[in-house]
Amino acid sequence: MLEIKDLRVSFHTYSGEVQAVRGVNLTVPDHDITALVGESGCGKSMTAQTIVRLHDPAITEIKSGQILLDGVDVLQLSDREMQQVRGKEVGMIFQDPMTSLNPTMTVGAQIAEVIWQHAERDAQGKRTITRSQAMEQAEQLLREVKLPDPEKRIRQYPHEFSGGQRQRIMIAIAMACHPKLLIADEPTTALDVTVQAQILELMRNMQQQRQASIIIITHDLGVVANFARHVSVMYGGMIVESGETRQIFEHPEHPYTHALLRAIPTKGMDKKRELTVIEGVPPDLVKPPEGCPFADRCPCAMRVCKAHLPPDFEMEAGHSCRCWLLDPDCPRELREKRRDIEDAAT
Repeated sequence: MLEIKDLRVSFHTYSGEVQAVRGVNLTVPDHDITALVGESGCGKSMTAQTIVRLHDPAITEIKSGQILLDGVDVLQLSDREMQQVRGKEVGMIFQDPMTSLNPTMTVGAQIAEVIWQHAERDAQGKRTITRSQAMEQAEQLLREVKLPDPEKRIRQYPHEFSGGQRQRIMIAIAMACHPKLLIADEPTTALDVTVQAQILELMRNMQQQRQASIIIITHDLGVVANFARHVSVMYGGMIVESGETRQIFEHPEHPYTHALLRAIPTKGMDKKRELTVIEGVPPDLVKPPEGCPFADRCPCAMRVCKAHLPPDFEMEAGHSCRCWLLDPDCPRELREKRRDIEDAAT
C-alpha cells in the first residue's frame, strides 16, 4: 500500500536547518495497521505530513526520498493531483479535532463537502451526486461511527460535541471517500482511557470493513499493543527499530525501545515502584550527532556509537534494529552489561 524510501525532510528556522526526518524507510502492507512510535520531536508527525504533503513549502525542504502510494510517487505529483489524493486515496485524523473542524460549519456540511469534492463525474464533467445526496451519505457516516441521533446531530456545530464525539466526526470525514490509507496522528492523546479504547475499536472496525490500511502515530507503546500489527520506533528523525508488534514487545533490541517499554505501567506491578525515566534530552536536530542519536542517553554506549551511525541489523524476518550492540564484533561483556541493566529494571 505504502512504501517510503530514504525520506529526508528539513525545515528552516532562525536557529538553522532542522533535519526533522533523516533517512526513514517504512513499508505499510495492504489491509494492515502499522504504528509509528516515539517521543515528541522525533519526526513522526513530519513523516505523516509529508505523505500527504501538508508541510509548508515556504520553510520545508524534501532533501531526498520516495513516497510510493500504490506504486505512485506522491512527491512527484502536482498540487492539483495531490488535491485528489487527499481525502480520496489518503484520509487523515489529527490530534486535536477542535482545531481541525471548522467551527462555523455544521458537522454534516463538513462531511458532505469531502464527499462532494471527490464525487465521480460524468462525461460532461458534472458530479454524479447532488448536495442533498452527499448530506444523506454524511448522515449515514455519523451512524457508522456510532453517534446517537445522527439525523439531528448532522445539523449541529463542533462545539456542541464532546472530545470523543468530535474525534468520531473526524474519523467519519477521513473515511468518507473510502480511502486506501488512513493516517491517525495521535488520535487518542486528549481522551480518557475508556474513550481511547472506544476510538481505537471504531478505527479497527472501519479499517476491516473498508479493507483499508492504517498508520497510527503515537508516543505511547501501550496504545498500540493490541491494535497495530507492525511497529516502527522513531528517535532522532530516524527509525531505530521495526518489526511485528509481538517481536517488539517480547524481544525488544534497541535500548530506546527497552526504555519506552519500561515506562509503561503494567497490571499487577508493585505500587511502590517508580516508573523508569529516560535520563538526558533528545538530540539537537539542527546539529544532529554523527553516530547513534540515542548514544548520549544510552547506558551501554560505546565509542563507536558516538562516532558512526549503526546499520540495520536483522534478527529475524521482519525485525530489524539500528544498534552496535547487535554487531557480531561487539564485546561480550557489553552485551552482558546490557542484560544486567534490563534485568534490574524489570
